[in-house]
Amino acid sequence: MTVQSEGLGYVLSSKGASSFSENTLGGKASQMAWLTRNGFNVPEWFVITTEAFNGFVSENKLGDWIDEKLKTLSDQNVGPVSEEIRNKLLSGVLPCALEEQISESLATMPNGVEDFYAVRSSVVGEDAASASFAGQMDSELFQKGIDAITHSVKSVFASAFTERALIYRLHHNIDYRNIKAAVIVQRMIFGSVSGVMFTAHPINGRRDQGLISACYGAGEGIVSGLCSTDEYTASLDAREVESTINEKDIQLVFDEERGLGTIEKPVPEALKNKACLTNEQVKQLIRTGKSIAEARLFPQDIEWTVESGVIYILQTRPVTSMPPPEKPKGDRIVWDNSNIQESYCGVTTPLTFSFANRAYATVYEQTMRLMGISEKEIQKNQGMLRNMLGLIKGRVYYNINNWYRGLLFLPSFGTNKEAMERMMGLQDPVDMIQDTHLSAFQKLKKLPGMLKALIILLSHFVRMGSLVDQFKAMFQREYNAIPRTQLHTLEMAELMALTKQLDNNLLNRWTTPIVNDFYVMIYNGKVNSCLTKVGIENAEVVQNNLLSGEEGIESTEPTKMLLRMCSFVRSDKSLKALINGTENQYLLDAIQVQSPEFYLQCLEYIELYGDRTIGELKLESVSLRQDPSFMFAVLKNFLSREDLSEETLSSNETAFRQEAEQEAFGKIEQQLGAKKLATFKVHLAKLRDAIKHRENMRLARTRMFGLYRDIYIEIGRQLQMDKQLDEARDILYLTVEELDAYMEGRSVSSLNDLAQLRKKEFASYEQEELPHHFSTWGPVYHHNSYEYKGGHEALDADSDELSGLGCYPGIVEQPVRLIFSPEDELSLDGQILCTVRTDPGWAPLFPTAGGLLVERGSTLSHSAVVARELGIPAIVNIPGITKIINDGERVKMDGAKGTIQRLDTTTETV
Repeated sequence: MTVQSEGLGYVLSSKGASSFSENTLGGKASQMAWLTRNGFNVPEWFVITTEAFNGFVSENKLGDWIDEKLKTLSDQNVGPVSEEIRNKLLSGVLPCALEEQISESLATMPNGVEDFYAVRSSVVGEDAASASFAGQMDSELFQKGIDAITHSVKSVFASAFTERALIYRLHHNIDYRNIKAAVIVQRMIFGSVSGVMFTAHPINGRRDQGLISACYGAGEGIVSGLCSTDEYTASLDAREVESTINEKDIQLVFDEERGLGTIEKPVPEALKNKACLTNEQVKQLIRTGKSIAEARLFPQDIEWTVESGVIYILQTRPVTSMPPPEKPKGDRIVWDNSNIQESYCGVTTPLTFSFANRAYATVYEQTMRLMGISEKEIQKNQGMLRNMLGLIKGRVYYNINNWYRGLLFLPSFGTNKEAMERMMGLQDPVDMIQDTHLSAFQKLKKLPGMLKALIILLSHFVRMGSLVDQFKAMFQREYNAIPRTQLHTLEMAELMALTKQLDNNLLNRWTTPIVNDFYVMIYNGKVNSCLTKVGIENAEVVQNNLLSGEEGIESTEPTKMLLRMCSFVRSDKSLKALINGTENQYLLDAIQVQSPEFYLQCLEYIELYGDRTIGELKLESVSLRQDPSFMFAVLKNFLSREDLSEETLSSNETAFRQEAEQEAFGKIEQQLGAKKLATFKVHLAKLRDAIKHRENMRLARTRMFGLYRDIYIEIGRQLQMDKQLDEARDILYLTVEELDAYMEGRSVSSLNDLAQLRKKEFASYEQEELPHHFSTWGPVYHHNSYEYKGGHEALDADSDELSGLGCYPGIVEQPVRLIFSPEDELSLDGQILCTVRTDPGWAPLFPTAGGLLVERGSTLSHSAVVARELGIPAIVNIPGITKIINDGERVKMDGAKGTIQRLDTTTETV
């Protein structure tokens, strides 16, 4: 234990205490000293310092003994250790000097030793902002005379070592081997009503409201939980007060018979259901509490009592914890990842998110300029552009608010809003961003800008074919300008310069794909609206069939090339045996030796489509350039199906398309006339072209991301070599802004420390499940629970039938194969592929699947588009299916109706 300091008395008056720190006074006395010197109505008091406690321990030669006892403290022996220490302290003798100073201090009080006093603990660390010991140490009330008070002082000293106090320290990691205990002696107020007041509401979490709990008698009845209380919720300006008056049966009052201490007594019948406090007293208390909190700049937990109508403040402490508000203040943001999880599936690393977020801002800013929006307006909307995406527990979400705000720059917000929701697969449309209701003058003022944007969009729509050709030529030129095989010869500054080169020469010229997305959105909406208007049954399925069979879509080119390679393998029995008999990770080397011609085909595929892999837009994904195993897994799948070839791949497409055209065209002409049918055909042709352009330009995006991936991984290797990172791939846990800061001298933390911390954090996110859609209020990461509260009923895990959105017709009865990553078992052989989401990298798996079930997605998502092109029955947007259906379970799916019938619900998970 610590020893007594020279020159400091054992007892300090309330005024004298203001010159000393909490280390001497303990937490409670330090707060009381502040209350006293700031003029609050605090009953007279003095404090026995922590030095007195040290002197008491030293006088009784207990210091080393207590230290040794505390060293053995654990959850298992805390009770016996506490009892031993307390008994030793209670049997000890106070130093003579301490008893003398207590007597002298009592003599200075208004009624001296003839008055009653409360003897309370004041331990260093008690009532701190980070921890509260409320109720952990003892208080002795209604004590009178030197003998009673000195005995109470020893009891309070000893209560620093109660079992509950030691457990509290143990569980809050507070050092218990250097306990510093002071004691407050305060004039006892014979309060008729007492209680506790919080200046921030501890139940609903509101900081603009206070809560008062009041009972009859002494306030210790509340702390101990003995007494029932009335509850008063009041705004801090005291204008609004809500009362909850409860039956109060017990009160803690002065024990008149003993003439000392307290006793439990029943509350008089007339008072049991009567409010403890008047409305004016509640308001007076709240005003006082507000004054204390404002002076302390922190919410306060205040004990008070009322005697003869006068309110006394007994103590105050910081509020150490608050629940989240029932509804946090701040703007509501709607988050949805129904569509974007197709590109950024599952947990996404900081590097990928920061890169994607900056890319979105850059591309959409350029698009706004293209549409003739002024620089002033663009700068005004930088907040929107910077926040198109969000990252929540490692998952990427669209900030739907800002996507809707972007639509306000286009004519006809309402129509475009519905079209965008359909394209993005939004299951829960949001009406929080409304089209602006303008006066005639405002509309006239805005009209030129809207007309300008409309004319620019229409002119681009007309020239979309040539613009796409120009874009692809530009992309190929810039792509070829990156020395991909020579990255290892460049220094970090040169590598970072390459990322800026890609930013300037590609990202800043990415407007054609974005304008084409508007093209898709608008004409998809027009086609769907017409089909719905004429009452086409299963309009979504018919629309999907109308879009099938389009030639020249590059999404299917990787699959077709693999099928051509498969035909080559079938013509060479020894090569086929080599592929089927060798593990995927060793195949490329083996093929190089046995079949140089096929080896060159493999290299050509990797060069053309090596970046097209599952999770292709995630910089952390391992592409075929790093590991070609996925390519060989698909080849083996194809080889297992002798009936599968490029020629037989989509034999049903034409029939489905013709059937859909016959149904839709006939109904539209019958109900709307030949002129409307002609318009519909024009819109359908434009939509088909737009989808083809979109899929073709997606490959360019994939290859661009592949370039960035290779550059950043090489930077990671060099940072590892220079001992700035433990591993090269740790760069994935940094952001592009942090890498820029590292280059420019603005880093504020070690890159490696950040990376290691985030690796652990993001690994923990893998164990969590987040919904596809939710709202937040105020700070996104503060007091928000990320819960889905939409109108869609949860799927019944025990149901025999599930349903989703049919994308391509066909009835398939097969076992389900659950696949989530390239590391899973990929052999399908006619089984139904079931997964959470897909991106273009999944396409080579589709031909050997009997059908496709996807938990997320829309009729325009990649899985739907490719399924149509390959003629595979498909259903998307089946919430929760991967958690309901087991791997290997037999189902019957109907791609037209969008239904899944479970045939074997007792199948065990494989």
